[in-house]
Parts: sequence; C-alpha cells; structure tokens
Amino acid sequence: MVALEHDELLLLASRLESEHGVRIRTIAGDVTRPEVLDRLAAATEGLEVGLLVHNAALASRTPFLDTPLATHLAAVRLNVTVPLRLIDRVVPAMARRGRGGVILLGSLAGLHGTPLLATYSATKAFTVTLAEALWDEWRPSGVDVTALIPGPTDTPGYRAAAPRRTRLTPRPMLPEPVVAAALTAIGTRPWTIAGGTNRFTGFLLARVLPRRVAVRLTGRAMRAMFG
Repeated sequence: MVALEHDELLLLASRLESEHGVRIRTIAGDVTRPEVLDRLAAATEGLEVGLLVHNAALASRTPFLDTPLATHLAAVRLNVTVPLRLIDRVVPAMARRGRGGVILLGSLAGLHGTPLLATYSATKAFTVTLAEALWDEWRPSGVDVTALIPGPTDTPGYRAAAPRRTRLTPRPMLPEPVVAAALTAIGTRPWTIAGGTNRFTGFLLARVLPRRVAVRLTGRAMRAMFG
C-alpha cells in the first residue's frame, strides 16, 4: 500500500492485518516521484502481484486559467503517467503467468468535458479509454482490467473539497460499495459505474443528451457545488 499520509497508512495497515490475517507492506510518499516507484519495486521484489489498484488522483476545482500550469501538469503526472509506469512494472509478469488484474480509477467527470475540472476530466477520459483498450488487448493473456467510475464518494478528499449540496448533485456514496462495484466488475467488463443513481446520471449525460447539453448541465452543477 502506497499513500502520502504516513500515520494514516500505518493505522489502516495495522487494522487490516489484525482483521484479515494478512501481511501488508507500506510505503509513504508521493508516487509521482521516481524514488517512490523504485521503493515500490523493491518492496514487491519476489512477490506475485495479483492485483494492481491505482486509486490516487489529483483534481483542481478552479477555473482553468486561474490554475497554475504546475497544478495541471501534476494532475497529468498522477492521473496519467503514474498508472502507465505501474502497469509497465507489474503487468508483464502477470502476462507471463497468465493471470492477474488491474483496477484504474475513473470518474463520472471523464465521460465528457467537465467545467472547473477540465484537466481532471481529460485525464479520466484517458483512464476509461485506456481500460477499454487493454480489456480487449489483454484478454488472451489472462490479465483482466477495468476502470472504476465513481460519483461523489465520502472520502477525506471529497470532504476537504467542501462541496455544497444541491439538487443537481447525488448524495455521496460510502467507500465500501464503491470498492465492491470494482471487484464485481473486474473480469467481466472494461469499466463500471458505482451506484444506481450514478449509473442513471452517467447514462443520461453520456448516452441520451447531446454532448454540449451534458457539458452545460455539468458546468451548472459544478458552479453550484464549488462556486
């Protein structure tokens, strides 16, 4: 397990080890930094990694031109470059063994352009497209891949963003059913949307409404939530 928050990481690892009788290796650090990826490679040396989950993301909820270029580039590094690096390190061994799985973190924002989340939504469109392509490409090798597309989820990051509740935004889901949706989908479909309300919203915005209408409605919702 790799995360930025050292104390929270150790606390979670200790709880999981106690509850499930597993051994957890932890790395605290910024996974966009090459030395952290090197530490990850060393920590998994000699282990059969059966499932890779990339659950990190960076989003800036501010107008594009008011956001520093460095923030846009940091989102691309974490949301796009890091998954590619992790896949390159882990999946070749899975393919040689003929089994394994990869779960990538998408977003409802990636189904179309999302105002105030322009760079983030673009990176999540990349994630879903990548998962779709690899889902078919890797099928003969026995390696499964799926993109999990959550809506608002009750995580520390979501709460820190302090979005305003509006009639246009669904109630945040608890993390557990979101995780369950990913584990249910892997091996059966290239991506999945967690939660019935989110599935309806995704179908409406991505399949029913004209794309420009979907973008405008989403922009209205984002401005209501974040100003």
